[in-house]
Amino acid sequence: MNDTKYTWDLTKFCNDIPDCEKKLNEIDKELKILEEYKGSLNNPKKLLEFLEKENMLINKFCTCLIFANANLDTHTDSEEFQILSEKVQSIASKIEFVLAFVRPEFKALGNEYFEELKKDKDFKEWKLYFDSIIFENEHTLTETEEKLLAEISKFSNGYKTINQMCYGADIKYADALDSKGETHHLNSGNISSFSSNPDRTLRKNVSESSKEAYKNYGNLMAQNFIYYLKMVTTLSKVRKHDSVLEEYLSSFKIDKRVYENVIKYAQKNLDIQHDYYVIKKKLLNLDTMYNYDTNAPLKKEARKYTFEDGVEIVKSAMSVLGNEYVDLIDRAVRERWIDVYPRDNKRSGGYTWGTYSYTYIILLNWTGEMRDLFTLAHELGHAIQHYITEQNQKIQNSDFPIFIAETASTFNEVILGEYLLNNTINKNEKFDILNTMVNEMLGTVFVQTNMSKFEDFCYKTIEKNGNLSKEIMQNKWYECTQKHLEDIIDTSAYNTLNWENIWHFYNKSYYVWQYALAYMISSYFAYNILNNKDEALQNYFKFLKSTNEYSTAEFLGTLGVDINSDEFYIESFKNFKNLFQKFKKSANDYLAQDNSN
Repeated sequence: MNDTKYTWDLTKFCNDIPDCEKKLNEIDKELKILEEYKGSLNNPKKLLEFLEKENMLINKFCTCLIFANANLDTHTDSEEFQILSEKVQSIASKIEFVLAFVRPEFKALGNEYFEELKKDKDFKEWKLYFDSIIFENEHTLTETEEKLLAEISKFSNGYKTINQMCYGADIKYADALDSKGETHHLNSGNISSFSSNPDRTLRKNVSESSKEAYKNYGNLMAQNFIYYLKMVTTLSKVRKHDSVLEEYLSSFKIDKRVYENVIKYAQKNLDIQHDYYVIKKKLLNLDTMYNYDTNAPLKKEARKYTFEDGVEIVKSAMSVLGNEYVDLIDRAVRERWIDVYPRDNKRSGGYTWGTYSYTYIILLNWTGEMRDLFTLAHELGHAIQHYITEQNQKIQNSDFPIFIAETASTFNEVILGEYLLNNTINKNEKFDILNTMVNEMLGTVFVQTNMSKFEDFCYKTIEKNGNLSKEIMQNKWYECTQKHLEDIIDTSAYNTLNWENIWHFYNKSYYVWQYALAYMISSYFAYNILNNKDEALQNYFKFLKSTNEYSTAEFLGTLGVDINSDEFYIESFKNFKNLFQKFKKSANDYLAQDNSN
């Protein structure tokens, strides 16, 4: 659909391309003003001026970044937006280069300087920021070295770009035939949708096409990933971190055992994932289940939802959070935060994006499936969390780690699932809802932690000066993601090169495991609210408002979420098993009904 009400409004970031270019030129000039503060940050008054101007400049730059790249995501064939995006990246590199003096100067001032400033009333909103400086001082280099790293950063995104261009443009898939002999054209935008097509012949042929296409680029993309890993680990070592994992965790004061517990308890409970496929094999009435069957639909006919249906359903589900939250959903639609429908030259998938003091934008590709309801709820969770946080925090206190962001989005999915279950008496529809909820849990908790085990293996191998190859990584990928399922799934059709196209591996190191942690935290908040626990709703809104007083783990602890304790993980997986048992009972009822017919 081309109706503008279903497309996002990006003019809040920049009016048009000339306006964006004008802002980029202004930023270039404003950079020179910031550079004049070099050598004067030992003066608290000058320091405060610098920090406030730096925040304004970075935020202004982000409006250009979002305008250029969000437009490119919805006009991928546009040369104008490609050129604009390149101009934005050029300014990004210049900002990093010009401001390379800041971290060395902070280090030279010493930690005591910032500890004293934390007591100054003029800097009462900068406590967390100064804590981050004190942490970074240990890993800051000389100004010359920082400038060198800034120059290198121009090339560091190349690995990601190569990956995106390969799988988004260069890779070509052979057309696939369905059971009626009809031909289906495959490309990077539509190929994933065929994994849930009810036509098994088509699913098989699409799987074979994908596997063959990946083989053509297997060696190239394996080397691209290996050298990306080497770049990241080298930069981490240069900054004197013990490991890439330690670098991320310590920046948010997260204990390493949090990561270890997420992986450990997911591995202990892999039987949930295994047993799901045992049931699915029965439901599909298969003698042999292949990997291309794992996403097969369990119902031949499913309800379709208009976007308007979806908005009203999500609003009703989120009403447990109060009128103000629901009003923000209305505002998102009214003010065109959302680009709704798939169309030519629009990227696939979905995301939420924005910058401080600007309402966030949401990319969807709405096709009317039940999964789209959950995606809408998920992305609105992100957008509204940022809005509420920014209404309550200064810009320097509005950032948070990935798992905090993903908590707000997966929370909405849990609430939506329970709402749908409680508002239908149709057994078949309840079965469909439970299947969707269990698939979300499996994908968020088990799939992501299995992928993280693979990623961790790759980083540790490089950090220990070990060798990686395409074959080594293929074998490890299979071991982490498929080996525990091989007695129920015939993996002969499995694509052991799938890891080459995991975008999050290139987006940020150790990203994927955080989805699992977020799902555990969000389930805690959601079920406390649904069960009317004391202060549950107030605690969740405290969470959404974020904090400027605590580290992440300490803050969650004040809300009753102790991510450092084993009990938290034990209780989380009890909840996941309870959900699976509900699905299992519903599946048995569905099977009994099907057999009786």
